[in-house]
Amino acid sequence: MNLATTMGTVMDKNQVQDIVHRQAFPGNAAGARLVETHISWVILTPDFAFKIKKPVRFDFLDFSTQALRHKFCEAELQLNRRLAPDTYLGVLPIGTKNGQWQIGGEPEETFDFAVWMRRENDSLQLDTLLRAGKVVPDDLRKLAHQLAVFHRNHALPHPCFKPETLVEDFADLFHHEKKLVETLGESVANSLAEMREAMPRFVERHSERLVARANTGFWVDGHGDLHSRNIFLTEPPIVFDCIEFDPHLRRLDVLNELAFLSMDFDFFGRPDLAEALLRFYQEEHTCITVPEDEALFLFFKAYRANVRLKVTLLGGTAGKPEAVAAMRGYWVLLRKYWDGLK
Repeated sequence: MNLATTMGTVMDKNQVQDIVHRQAFPGNAAGARLVETHISWVILTPDFAFKIKKPVRFDFLDFSTQALRHKFCEAELQLNRRLAPDTYLGVLPIGTKNGQWQIGGEPEETFDFAVWMRRENDSLQLDTLLRAGKVVPDDLRKLAHQLAVFHRNHALPHPCFKPETLVEDFADLFHHEKKLVETLGESVANSLAEMREAMPRFVERHSERLVARANTGFWVDGHGDLHSRNIFLTEPPIVFDCIEFDPHLRRLDVLNELAFLSMDFDFFGRPDLAEALLRFYQEEHTCITVPEDEALFLFFKAYRANVRLKVTLLGGTAGKPEAVAAMRGYWVLLRKYWDGLK
């Protein structure tokens, strides 16, 4: 099947499915399958994963041209090798040979690129382990050590940080009030109005401490998307799929980074794991040094519940029962954290 047209060809799902069907990629192809998100296609094989960026543009990312997709594939490779050096293998060309699409090799024409990763053991993915009830607090000790070392090594000496950016990031949720009310009920509107009014005051009240933390080593070029689905509890732990498309989302206070995983543990009903993660991390890298930091950590947990609520709302499964249940769970956590800040 000849799917090549012109040099301006842009990948689409049919072409990716053709690559899967013909097993036109390196390694063992038995049982290869395609997984799709709103920004990528991922081909999973017994040996490898091949991640292809969709030619899309959103407010928060731009993969609309071949040059941008190549740039961000290379950035994804280099950034993720910081925490998963053996998982990220390279960037492979996607192109045509004899009129057919393939990943890797020596295509006659290159139209796109794939991030090439080693396939890890799915049964050790942290979210899978959490659902199976197979995680105990001590399992997080090595992960906390790894994150503490990573953060110390990637502290930003002169971060360009303005507290008001936190207001902008948090307030993005309010733009989706109509959909939230439609999904979660009218009572959401009053709570959102309360947050909209009070949240800028909270940030202003703590702005001096936020800036002081940024100027004393707590602002890092981190992971940016530190939740349980992006972690394998292997030996050593593997933390993958960091944010490559926007440095603003990856450069943050370590409390903001840790708050994401802590909130995720709360979402799974495991506050003991949230407490253990922070305790083990603090043994390696003390990040809460004054009482005000406790309030900031709770604020960041509220922000991370906000992020997951919005991502679930805007995802392709937003109307499905499991997505609605997840949104309710994130909303309950957001309200709980916010009430704790009053």
